[in-house]
Amino acid sequence: MSDDDKYSAQVTVVKQECKEADEAEIIEEFRRYEEEFLIPPEDALRSVIRKFQAASGQEQSTTFAQPARVEKKVDRFADLGSDDKNVTLEVSVVTYTPRIQMVRGEEKQIAFGWIEDNPWEPSDKRERWDFKDWGDHGANLAPSSIVRLEGVSVNEWNDKRSININRSSRVTILREGGPAVPAISDEPVTIEKASEKEGFVNVVARIIASKPDVIVKRDGSGTIDIVRGRLADSTGSIGFLSWVPIEHEVGSLVKIDSAMVKKFRETPEININDRTMIEIFHDKSFASTEVLSEPTTVKIADLRNGMRDIITTVQVESWQSRTFTNAEGEERIVRSGDVMDPTGRCRLTAWCEIEPKPGDFLHLTNARVQYWQGSPDLVIDKLDQISNLEDKPWESIDPANHWVDVELTELVSGGSRRGITTAGTIVAVRSDSGIIQRCPECRRVLREDACAEHGVQRGNEDLRLRLVLDNGVSNASLLLARAPAESYLGIDLETVKTEIAKEGPEGFVADLRKKLLARNVVINGRALVDEQGAMIMAEDMTFDSTSAEDAAKSVMEKWGVVM
Repeated sequence: MSDDDKYSAQVTVVKQECKEADEAEIIEEFRRYEEEFLIPPEDALRSVIRKFQAASGQEQSTTFAQPARVEKKVDRFADLGSDDKNVTLEVSVVTYTPRIQMVRGEEKQIAFGWIEDNPWEPSDKRERWDFKDWGDHGANLAPSSIVRLEGVSVNEWNDKRSININRSSRVTILREGGPAVPAISDEPVTIEKASEKEGFVNVVARIIASKPDVIVKRDGSGTIDIVRGRLADSTGSIGFLSWVPIEHEVGSLVKIDSAMVKKFRETPEININDRTMIEIFHDKSFASTEVLSEPTTVKIADLRNGMRDIITTVQVESWQSRTFTNAEGEERIVRSGDVMDPTGRCRLTAWCEIEPKPGDFLHLTNARVQYWQGSPDLVIDKLDQISNLEDKPWESIDPANHWVDVELTELVSGGSRRGITTAGTIVAVRSDSGIIQRCPECRRVLREDACAEHGVQRGNEDLRLRLVLDNGVSNASLLLARAPAESYLGIDLETVKTEIAKEGPEGFVADLRKKLLARNVVINGRALVDEQGAMIMAEDMTFDSTSAEDAAKSVMEKWGVVM
């Protein structure tokens, strides 16, 4: 859409107030407000009129005619045209990433993210679009919320449409979402941190691979030239896809601003477009291309999301195959299983034909790491990336008793891990502990009888305990699902329901606090660590029987204290 068409309604109003004004100059002024000051034309109208009134010597009016705004209400993005304005629709907010940008020496806040149409329907009946928030509506656009957007407009760039939420737009919350939007920061993050999120990021990294490629348009109308490659720093590497030419050679250390992290098969990838800024960065201490390009030998405890080209050895605990139909209607087979090493456990997914047996030792090369259910797991794509070892690298591990002892402080400051045991003191019992309702489709916890993904549902009852664990230095959320909660409490779900019926939810929680607060416990399970903090998912929990004398002795030995 040309600027002539884009600003036609506003140009008409300006011409009504300033008949002598040049139309091309008016268009340029609206373009300047939008591109340089991040102010959409609807909000810039008054300022533009006053400028041309002043230029012509006219008395500056305080009122003027607004362009006719015909409201367009839709349920689906497919019903929108590329030049639609004053649109009303209900959407589900997927992500919201605020950014601070410098515009002519002044800080301006904008935000980007994803929204989905038809929010009350299952996910397979929705379409996802990008959006840009020009008006600081972050308080009403928390991820997982459902909102009504009024007065928004459609933007089209490079044959892709998105939604502009303007300053004058209205955002009404129909259903509350998750946590508040993340803190705003324009500081670069490490590759490791960038791999853990979706949305806009700034990174400093070295280009370790880059080559031109071509994508065929879905409608078969032609092709799009792209560049694929990899970026790396001391924390890991990540693939990138650029929709614009990359002027920098392999080996260049660059600072990349406003790139988008997206995921394919749960594997993060950095997307670069014409709004992304790339410039040479100078840091003599930054690792060389040779060092960053070398395959990294890691243990399961060291796995982080987004890692690629890693070497590791694992022992197979279980293995299975699953057949599914992909988006193109093709039948695919994915093979996966639980694996372990002396440092912990994870999942291994193979997109090739391999059938290891429990107890087998597998050596993996050029493997990658993806997040699955909050934990970093291994993935291989080709058969030549895996080999079955005849010589055991360690004594066979008994899966039933394989729990790696990790201090709570180490868990909180590290990455997500499975197969850990840790200890601490219960210092809080959350008021939402007890009976909950789960979505029968996806098992999400229902809020006000509704699922964020599948709408209003008749839930399935479940038991959950939400606690806080502390070791005197660090703390973490502690979650006990039904099985470990029943085991620990010594009562089943039906008994819990009976107690709640007698005492009420508040009385049940009060009894829990009497039983649990200030108790020292040992937990076996897994740790999930993200920007919101650390949460331990307990598979079982027991009282810590260690005596005070033994505990003191252990601390003294750890810190080398001699009495």
